[in-house]
Amino acid sequence: MTISSFYKINFLNFWIWNSKNKCRQASIRFFYFLISLLTLTSSCASSGFGTQGLLYEDQRISMMETGNPASKEGIACAKSYLGLVALGDASVEIAQKNGNIREITSIELETFNFFGIYAKLCTVTKGN
Repeated sequence: MTISSFYKINFLNFWIWNSKNKCRQASIRFFYFLISLLTLTSSCASSGFGTQGLLYEDQRISMMETGNPASKEGIACAKSYLGLVALGDASVEIAQKNGNIREITSIELETFNFFGIYAKLCTVTKGN
């Protein structure tokens, strides 16, 4: 019996066994792909300041404080997606412009991170 005659005789059994096997292989490959993707991208987007949370981070860090009262507040933010794309300007100068501040009395950083997928860093300036 040649190989081609074997397939002609047992084609249905061969097809059923291979299709089930291919589905299993595809689901296993997809599972490994998801695990490797999660491993490679975990904490890719990071604020870079303060304590780092692997799953979630939301904190406010004081960088400078003069103790003088403030009447105005300016905020400037930068965002990162998967650590691959970072957009925005979180500089003190932009935060000062946004709040129309002449004299800075305090500078704070607000950080937010969600699963390393999305991260945000905001500079908050207070002053008069």
